[in-house]
Amino acid sequence: MQQPEDNLLAEALGSIHQGGKFASRFLKNDIAEFDRELPLGFDLALERARTVLTRLAGGVNPELVEADTDRVTFRVLTGGGYLDMNPVVVTVDATRGGERTTTLHVRAIAKEGLVKQRAGRKTAERVAALLDGAAPSP
Repeated sequence: MQQPEDNLLAEALGSIHQGGKFASRFLKNDIAEFDRELPLGFDLALERARTVLTRLAGGVNPELVEADTDRVTFRVLTGGGYLDMNPVVVTVDATRGGERTTTLHVRAIAKEGLVKQRAGRKTAERVAALLDGAAPSP
C-alpha cells in the first residue's frame, strides 16, 4: 500500500539520481512512529516542534499540512542514513491535550535499498532527542 509520503520520497530520490524516482517504487519503507506528551501548552509545544523540524531540515521552515484550533500538522524533508544522503520525510502532528499538555505524534519514513540504513528509525530517534531537549546522537 502506497503511503502519502511515497511521492515526496520518489521526487527526492529522482533529484539525486535520474532513475531514483522509478526505482523508489520497488524499495521498502522504513517507518518509525512514536508519541510524546509534552508538559507544555499548545502554543509552546508547536513552537518547539517547529524549531526541531527547522533545525532538522537545515533551516528550512516546515510545511504546514493541516491546521485546526486543537490540531496542527507539520512536515519536512530531511536527510538520514549515511552522510544524510537518504531522503526522510518527517511529519509531526500536535494535538491539544489539556491546558498544559500537548501530544505530539511523530512519523519518519525513508526508503530502504540493499544496504539497510534504518534512516527512518534513526531520524525518529533524533527527533525524539531534540523534542526532549537533549543533544541527538550522531
